[in-house]
Amino acid sequence: MAQQQDGTGLAVEANFDGIVGNTHNYAGLSPGNLASARHAQKPSHPRAAARQGLAKMKRLHDLGLVQGFLPPHERPHLPTLHAFGFTGKAADVLARAAKDAPALLAIACSASPMWAANAATVSPSADSADGRVHFTPANLASMAHRAIEPAFTGRALRTIFADDAHFAHHPPVPAGS
Repeated sequence: MAQQQDGTGLAVEANFDGIVGNTHNYAGLSPGNLASARHAQKPSHPRAAARQGLAKMKRLHDLGLVQGFLPPHERPHLPTLHAFGFTGKAADVLARAAKDAPALLAIACSASPMWAANAATVSPSADSADGRVHFTPANLASMAHRAIEPAFTGRALRTIFADDAHFAHHPPVPAGS
């Protein structure tokens, strides 16, 4: 949820969702998450999931809510694979990762950014000293598949909520803070 001014000086609450990407899979990447464990390695249906998400967003919009979306992250996340020494053309990197490091490939393909509720801490304007909405991307450093998200999330939030008169953006809180 985020708040913005609606031109009348009143804050407006908005709902934002992530969009399921084409690499959506059930890899069981979240230790302790019962749903993640229960669905691990089961077939996923990215197109159907994306359509369900879009239908939900349309339904909320039709009910009169302000509905937005966070753009999908780069997936597979080639920079992660490059950081682990996979080089060459994208197709070659993916093929080698699938053969040599399938768990790492699952991390690089994770569609976890669709869970927008975990993307950032949002401090509403009514609760901030300067009257602006404050965004702090979650660092998510304890889970490898989520740790690759904060940089893109921060850029997306700065792009969507670009008016510095109403919005403030902060870096993720360092791990261990």
